[in-house]
Amino acid sequence: MKIALIGYGKMGKAIERIALGRGHEIVCIADVDSRGVIGSETFRSADVAIEFTTPSTAAGNIRLSAAAGVPVVCGTTGWYQDYEAVASDVRESGSALLAATNFSIGVYVTRMASRLLASVMGRLPQYRGTLDETHHIHKLDYPSGTAVTMADEIVASDEALGRWVCAGEVWEDSADGPRQAEEALLRAGEMGLDTLPVTARRRGEVPGIHTVTWDSEVDTVTLSHSAKSRGGFALGAVMAAEWLAGRKGVYTIDDMMHEILGK
Repeated sequence: MKIALIGYGKMGKAIERIALGRGHEIVCIADVDSRGVIGSETFRSADVAIEFTTPSTAAGNIRLSAAAGVPVVCGTTGWYQDYEAVASDVRESGSALLAATNFSIGVYVTRMASRLLASVMGRLPQYRGTLDETHHIHKLDYPSGTAVTMADEIVASDEALGRWVCAGEVWEDSADGPRQAEEALLRAGEMGLDTLPVTARRRGEVPGIHTVTWDSEVDTVTLSHSAKSRGGFALGAVMAAEWLAGRKGVYTIDDMMHEILGK
């Protein structure tokens, strides 16, 4: 399969390694200084493009790729306010899009378990839920796209919850880290029982940790996913590209995983 990479940072390079290891060919790379590559003859020769850039450029990159007739797998987060408009443009172009806030298979399984757990805890009022995410200091959006997805799913699955709210952003490596953590904890404690508190932490080069905690006076139930590297995200993105190539339309990672799992 021929793949075009849009974005060539740490994730782009990890995707390149995985793709080459699975026997695919990288036909072109469009990085920050080479957006003009999108739509070129070389770019159009790709069976699929994989996009990992920035919140401000993702929507435009997807539209350009769709106009070039190249299906897009997008792992950039922070641009979803434009999702419906972009999805409509992709459909009209006759191309394809699979966007996800996280392509890790382990995260997908964690989300499945989190939804089930939330549906149970919604019937047990003695438990109070919280969601905590930790990422590297270079991440531009907070809470993470994965945390937003998980929070939405928890609220939808727990009949006692009506919304989620970010309790705070904590830069753990900074001098203000302890104060920020304490303030986030206080804000979370002040929220009503119909609200799921979400805390975003930034520390070093952490690839990603997402933890759901259900706490009561007598015990604590914890569900957590911790990425060891970017490899899991890269592998999932390449698997998505393999699945998307040759299709038309707009899909989610649920569509892909339901087919893979035979559901």
